[in-house]
Amino acid sequence: MVDSILDLPNGVHRDVAPAVYHAPALGVVSKTALDKIHRSPAHYKAWLDGTDAEESSEALEFGAAFHCALLEPDRFAAEYAIAPDFGDTRKTDKTTKEDAKANKTRRDEWRTANAGKQPLDAFDANCIAGMVAAVRQHPLAGKMIRDGVSELTLKWRDSETGLTCKSRLDRYVEGHAMILDAKSTLDARWEAFRKDIAKWRYHVQDALYRSAAVELGIPVQYFVFLACEKLPPYAVATYTLDADGIGRGYSAARADIDLLATCVRDNVWPGYPVGIKEIELPPWA
Repeated sequence: MVDSILDLPNGVHRDVAPAVYHAPALGVVSKTALDKIHRSPAHYKAWLDGTDAEESSEALEFGAAFHCALLEPDRFAAEYAIAPDFGDTRKTDKTTKEDAKANKTRRDEWRTANAGKQPLDAFDANCIAGMVAAVRQHPLAGKMIRDGVSELTLKWRDSETGLTCKSRLDRYVEGHAMILDAKSTLDARWEAFRKDIAKWRYHVQDALYRSAAVELGIPVQYFVFLACEKLPPYAVATYTLDADGIGRGYSAARADIDLLATCVRDNVWPGYPVGIKEIELPPWA
């Protein structure tokens, strides 16, 4: 087993451990790295050094669990555990000291028995099960996830800067030359999800993954976002970017990669621009 993404040769790889893939490395291009450098080089450097204040959010953890349950059910069963409701572990008006102690003991015993696993509370686990069922029953999305290979790691060299690049495909369906990317969301309607694309820079992800495919000779005709809502009825929708969105994704990714290359070369990591800038209220205010 490799210890670093840098130990892998350029190409397509299966079964790369998530911890190995996601570990930050100086100058290695990924969607996360581009998001950090896009905010500012200082934010990228703090993330690289492990000193950034941003912690893994509940939304990110939920999304990771959904991905795993949908695309790698065996790994989900092995690595996640559904935590029961242990009740109050402190004495309250409704919980006696003895009951609180018993609840705490049951909680600690459960944690010991499931050490090393990711805990999921019952509500989140139920939602994830509903989402997975909704995707599988969807007339189009269900067909998309029945074929193909999940969690392919792609590594290549950016021809313009020489930087190492990596991406991790949720699902690749060779027979349809399609990359499928699953997204959990609160609202999968067209108008709402297009805002998600802009906010979370999914168009940059589209561009980076298409670039990987071109560099490695992988046929890709479609990049499909599979959006599934987190709450009942767990509605599902599928989208592809239009030509303008794809082009803007390439432009944004290129600018971020070039900025990262410059910062790595000079070892200079500035924050936000210096100076007083006029700011206006947003249109909706």
